[in-house]
Amino acid sequence: MKVIHLGNIPLCNKFPDKDKIKRHPGRWVLNHALAQKSIGLDVEIVNLVHGAKKDYVLEVEGIKVHYLKTAHKWRHMTFYAIDQWRVARYVKKLKPDFVHAHGTEDAYGWAAQRTGLPYCITAQGLFFQIIPTLKRKPTIHEKFLRWGENIVLKRAKYVIAKSEYGLEALREKYKHLDVKLIYNTYEKALETNVYEKTQNHFAFVGTITERKGIGFISEAFSEIISQYPNVVLHIMGNAREGFASSYENEQISKLRKILGDNLVLHGVVKSTELFKILDGCKCILVPSLEEMSGNAATEGIMRGCHVVTFETTGVAKICKIIGNSTIVPYLDSNAFTKTLLEKCATVVSVEEIENAINNMKELMSPLSVAHKHLDLYNEILSRK
Repeated sequence: MKVIHLGNIPLCNKFPDKDKIKRHPGRWVLNHALAQKSIGLDVEIVNLVHGAKKDYVLEVEGIKVHYLKTAHKWRHMTFYAIDQWRVARYVKKLKPDFVHAHGTEDAYGWAAQRTGLPYCITAQGLFFQIIPTLKRKPTIHEKFLRWGENIVLKRAKYVIAKSEYGLEALREKYKHLDVKLIYNTYEKALETNVYEKTQNHFAFVGTITERKGIGFISEAFSEIISQYPNVVLHIMGNAREGFASSYENEQISKLRKILGDNLVLHGVVKSTELFKILDGCKCILVPSLEEMSGNAATEGIMRGCHVVTFETTGVAKICKIIGNSTIVPYLDSNAFTKTLLEKCATVVSVEEIENAINNMKELMSPLSVAHKHLDLYNEILSRK
């Protein structure tokens, strides 16, 4: 079976002008493709690259990736009209048996529908869940993304949720959908022995946005540093100089005043480097106001880190199953700070770490997730 994934992956080192393009570092689409290739599927990825000068077809970890250029800054306000047409036309020439789109916040869901081929959509970053958590009026851009999301989901039939949190919301909001729960898989390189956790090093992985709850981390560490002056906070995923938003600059400045040299900014790093940093961290902090599944939490647990997160989100739902986590009341900054202080004074339980890793392997291993995707593809194809 030939499967085309439509979604974002990191730019590989062979990509021209790589350092000049603003890019989300997540690689979960690539992880799914690699998992499916391991069970014998013929898998390729089509990936739009905003700001690229031309199209490129490159091989990334043995997967053929079609990087397609796009440049229109306000393309979401046209519901990706040019991109959805162009991607659909490109995909049909590849002659796949199945199309798997990741997300509705870019052109991928639209394009999958426009191909006329059998397809499914993995839901991620749903704006009907995100917007109510913002505590402000949505911007015009967020409104367009929500309107587009609504159109795509109304036209869809088969959707994958990456957590029970997403599953419940989609089934309630769009009753016509056939929604399946299939968790994100992880990178195979995570399945190595973990290291003993002896230092009070903490990690945050992700983009610095209001939704990710970075403000709770600033508040907590202003108290922690006075009691544990050797505490260190590692941040992976912060933007390069010149690419950061005013909000990110403000939050980083605040953390620097609190922690000084105890704040380590790594920027966007390769996954293998990220895993090495997590090996030296006791906890990974995921204080998101809203989160579909939380790949950072998955990676943290697989490297022996204790997850601290807020209840009600997709991360919390997964952590309840996996273990080695503390779930604090939603947006309770005092409880969040208290938990981090407790972790500074706590010796990490090796048994708890190992049990959580085994639970994660059972739930999200590449082999398990790849077979679940294949079962869904076959089910949809049989109905066609």
